[in-house]
Amino acid sequence: MATASGLSIIKSALRGIQSYQSGETIAQFDQSDCLEALNFMLDSWSLNKNYIYGSNVNIFTWVPGQASYKIGNPTNAQLGEPNFTGTLSSGSPTISSVTNIPSDLAVGSTLIDVANVIPSGTTVLSIGATTITMSANATATPSTGTDSIGYTVPGDFVMNRPNRITGGFTRFSQLDYTLDVYATQDEYNSILYKAQPGPWPTVGWFNPQYPYGVLNVYQTPNNSAQFYMFSDTILSNVALTDTFQLPMGYALALKWNLALQLWPEYVSQEIPPMLTKHAADALAPIKALNAQPAMMAHYDNMLTSSPRGDYGFILHGGYGRGS
Repeated sequence: MATASGLSIIKSALRGIQSYQSGETIAQFDQSDCLEALNFMLDSWSLNKNYIYGSNVNIFTWVPGQASYKIGNPTNAQLGEPNFTGTLSSGSPTISSVTNIPSDLAVGSTLIDVANVIPSGTTVLSIGATTITMSANATATPSTGTDSIGYTVPGDFVMNRPNRITGGFTRFSQLDYTLDVYATQDEYNSILYKAQPGPWPTVGWFNPQYPYGVLNVYQTPNNSAQFYMFSDTILSNVALTDTFQLPMGYALALKWNLALQLWPEYVSQEIPPMLTKHAADALAPIKALNAQPAMMAHYDNMLTSSPRGDYGFILHGGYGRGS
């Protein structure tokens, strides 16, 4: 396991292409450009199953009578909607003088402000006519008194939109009932009566729309049992100075693969084979570790046993030979 920051990975990658030397200060514009390249690369890696080092489990609750669930928690900016403005005071959880409360702002929405006085992860507790109560106090009073505030719009299942759902089950009366999440669109469409009620869903089709993914299930649950949903880890964007823990092997893979990404931007020559080899060699153990093992074949007993009956009792009377 390694501890790294965005800047340490960038420094290491730039040394790898001999653009900067050890101890040399990296220009601010290079830091910004390289951080963008690093986060673009992590975003791309999140799509490759063999680059993902773990599975997340989130616990949700089925809504009786509901068969389609939006999954995600996009920001208002991602939905093309403006921020709202309000007045904040240091040590107070209240946003006052809000005259344009958005119609899709909800209890549980996460708040993100321009003045950076609302603590990270703060959510909405209640919404009044012109006030909003937060789950945390403002850390300071904005210099102008007012602040521009963004927010998230939670779906039915509140989490970052997954790229894929890898498994799931419903826990009912302390027993776990599997949800087949690998149904295709055609398989789901072939279900004649999709509103069929049942104690828990048995089949799920995940439609990876954006900004919300949509989980369609069959049968429609008739109770509010807990649903345990497993999904691939999404590699988060990194900041320049924040430190984070990396699983074994990832620091080296990030260094050489970022170096490979930066080479065309910093060096006018053709990419050297040695750099390509370093990047591939660093990724190979990660891909091997994360590769899904082949499923064990299972066969129906009717296929593995002879369908012919044993009529030997005609000769031995059912007592067997030697008896």
